Amino acid sequence: MKRSIKTIVLFSLCFIALFSTIYAQQSINYKAIIKDDNGNVIANDVVPVQFNILQGVAQTNVYSELHTPTTDANGIIIVSIGEGILVGGSPDFSAIDWANDTHFLQVFVNIGDGLVDMGITEFNAVPYALSSGDKSWETEIDNVHVLSKNVGIGTDSPTELLEINDPNNATIKLTVPTVGSSSKLEFETGDETGAHTFYRIENRSDYLRFETNTDYIIPTTGYESLMNLGRMGLTLETGARVNEFSTDYTLADNSDNAVPTERAVKTYVDNSIATLAPTAKTIVVPATTFTSNNSLVNFGIGGGYAYKPTGTQAILAPLVIPIGSTVTSVTFYFRDTNNAGGVNLIGDVIAYYRTNTSATIPITVSTFGSSTTGMIEVSSNPFNIATDRQHYIRVRPSSNWDGSNLAIHSVKVTYTEN
Repeated sequence: MKRSIKTIVLFSLCFIALFSTIYAQQSINYKAIIKDDNGNVIANDVVPVQFNILQGVAQTNVYSELHTPTTDANGIIIVSIGEGILVGGSPDFSAIDWANDTHFLQVFVNIGDGLVDMGITEFNAVPYALSSGDKSWETEIDNVHVLSKNVGIGTDSPTELLEINDPNNATIKLTVPTVGSSSKLEFETGDETGAHTFYRIENRSDYLRFETNTDYIIPTTGYESLMNLGRMGLTLETGARVNEFSTDYTLADNSDNAVPTERAVKTYVDNSIATLAPTAKTIVVPATTFTSNNSLVNFGIGGGYAYKPTGTQAILAPLVIPIGSTVTSVTFYFRDTNNAGGVNLIGDVIAYYRTNTSATIPITVSTFGSSTTGMIEVSSNPFNIATDRQHYIRVRPSSNWDGSNLAIHSVKVTYTEN
């Protein structure tokens, strides 16, 4: 429709920026009434409209598009900004950085004599969620939420419901106005009324509290503190405050507040064991254990001793001590009442190899002279009980056995286990 003279459009702007968080739009709804300079509506006519979106105080043009709507019987046009024909050189509508600065809408209308600038209006809100492309964020009266989407901060490819990614410092900061207020994180798994435990970490009154909710055990109890971490250290639900993990292996402080590390405890125990002297043990080999391989051994009925009636053969008794032990002394209790010259008793410990007939003699003692009460000979030369040896105690005369005047009562062996 052409006009012969230029008319002024009385422009009634009903600008509606519908920033729907229910259906993330790629456009902004715009509604206006077109009238001529006499106040008459321009009905059922094509009215070209151009929109420019300006940014910042300098009002830099960052987007331009053209629409050619037809007014209705009441002179009303309804268009969607963002869905028009791009004016030459304009970037795409989705390239507008709404959050970076303030933005303004400039409107031009052509009722026959070219585009007329109808003025500039500032957006009262930032059109957000215009690039999501589908239903993501939803609103209620006091809540905004997202369904079935991962949310990323610092990443455009989150793999969890919420992922915060920063090359240097990924941080969540919870701030409350007063010390008595509370900032907290809650971890809930399972139904609230089921047999499950909920956990909470809470900063309250300058204490970091570690709490659990065990309502399924004690109904209506709610969250209860298990540990408190404060300036003075860690406090458990019961017991003393823990303020140190100690590496002191001496445990010298004897503290109720320090927990020793595993290495400290092990070193303390190892050192304590190392300083303990091995416990000496004693066994007695009685006369009744002695035998001979070539004739009988006689036993004195009244004295509890063993001997051979005649000959020079030895009598032997096994020495059974744990392998690896160290024998520290061997004491022979002899009966030697013979005054004959050159007739004495010799006591040995013999170590035979298990694999052949070879033997070593770790110790040897012998009597000289005689005694009516018996003779005691001691060897304090230590020797070890090796794994490849069998040990025996041997008693023999230096000449010939002389009846019951030469005999062995017993042998005492003292040793330590290593």
